[in-house]
Amino acid sequence: MIYLEEKKFLSVSFIIVAGLILATFFLYTRPEILTILLALSLIIVIASGAFLLRGIYKKLIQTEQCLDDVISNENEIDFNSRFEKDSVFASIFEEIKELDKIQKSREEEKNRELLWQKNLMSDISHQIKTPLAALEIYTDIFRKSVGDDEEKKELSNRAIEAIERIRWLVTGMLQIAKLESGAYQMDNKELPINETIDRVLYMLEPIIKEKNITIHKEEQKQNEKDIIVTGDSKWLEEAFVNILKNAMEYSVRDGKVDICISDTPLAVSVEIKDYGEGIPEEEVPKIFNRFYKASGQKEKKDSVGIGLNLSKEIIKAHGGTITAESRTGTDSYTSIYTTFLK
Repeated sequence: MIYLEEKKFLSVSFIIVAGLILATFFLYTRPEILTILLALSLIIVIASGAFLLRGIYKKLIQTEQCLDDVISNENEIDFNSRFEKDSVFASIFEEIKELDKIQKSREEEKNRELLWQKNLMSDISHQIKTPLAALEIYTDIFRKSVGDDEEKKELSNRAIEAIERIRWLVTGMLQIAKLESGAYQMDNKELPINETIDRVLYMLEPIIKEKNITIHKEEQKQNEKDIIVTGDSKWLEEAFVNILKNAMEYSVRDGKVDICISDTPLAVSVEIKDYGEGIPEEEVPKIFNRFYKASGQKEKKDSVGIGLNLSKEIIKAHGGTITAESRTGTDSYTSIYTTFLK
């Protein structure tokens, strides 16, 4: 197949060849006209070449814009605007059109899968809540009826704890499904991050008192104003509840948890550091995976392994990042960093 651009090039080449033939003819017959003819030929060649190159450049710009739109998926591509028929750019444009269709088809399929996952988790959650509530009532009645039988009391208490773990697992999985599917609309507002952390610490006060944990909170400000992040207060509280609860549960009794809030011209970061037994270096990148539990740590009896994964999804939904570092052995610690770009 000969593209339109090749035809134009052949046409210009034909004009050049014809000009050379005429020049040769006049060289032998009328040499005085040769100079004028050569000048006119040169002007025609330069003008034709410039016109052809200008057209190619404009089409390259259009093609680049189309590719940018397909890659970014931000702008609707106008497929009604066509290049000349049989043009190489028309062929490229058709390929871009097919690429855009494939990308949109994959995006729609992904959205359908996420929506199906969200609906499935929602259905499972609602179906489980009723029998769970019934189980909790029956177990509580059984616990009250056993009298002084300590063994039966212990068994009924463990049953209630297991029910609570199932309830938290279902609720947490439903929240993660909502975030992953994009089905939840964030109520974003400017929030003083210090107040968010204080509310979380108030919620975790029973654990703090039970283990006699010392909380050391520090703010590194650029000025006297509050350090602000933009986000949904309820979701951010949920994220920090999971991170701080994890730090406290893995802290030793009479231990310490440090909270450092830093403000820079580019970002706000929150470091939460506990001084528990730490996590092996090779396992640190895995701690935000769903259902993951570090092998080197003592297992928490009420842990289901989705708290930090939920925190990661919440921070990610706010355009932030979450990372960790840890050390085992002497001077062990675990630090989790959340960063929100301004």
